[in-house]
Amino acid sequence: MLILTRQPGQSLSIHPHRTLDLGTPVEQLFAGGLIQMQVLGVQGSQVHLGVAAPCGLCIVREELRSSAVVNPLSEEARRVLARKLKVLMFLNLHSTHSLAVAAGVAPARVRAAESGVGALVLDNLEKIARVLEVKVLELFLSPGRTAAERMILELLEGEGYR
Repeated sequence: MLILTRQPGQSLSIHPHRTLDLGTPVEQLFAGGLIQMQVLGVQGSQVHLGVAAPCGLCIVREELRSSAVVNPLSEEARRVLARKLKVLMFLNLHSTHSLAVAAGVAPARVRAAESGVGALVLDNLEKIARVLEVKVLELFLSPGRTAAERMILELLEGEGYR
């Protein structure tokens, strides 16, 4: 749950996350639950508001909406994660969809991780790692540490994968 403090005249916006496929059916978007807002407290003219929404939606304080979003993962970390995930998915015979179903996350979240772009949430990475039977840390270690990983890398690189 996101907790915000709002004063009179301040607002928040809820919109589709930039990684959400705009063709996602509404029932799939809300499969994990509805948007819930709860007043957690009032102090003078400030309201402490708790907001919980499905992961395909983004909640932003209006004053931050136009500011650039800082991506906490470096490009290199995203690249390593994407390569490692593809190798582990291949080794475990998972497609994007089957991994998403097994992990209980939206396919858009798996696509974000395996493509190296989009929002990544630690909870989702933990679920994905659990299904792939690795620790989250291992997802950020370059593939090729085991003979099986090296073999998969050779196969993938032979098909033009980078």
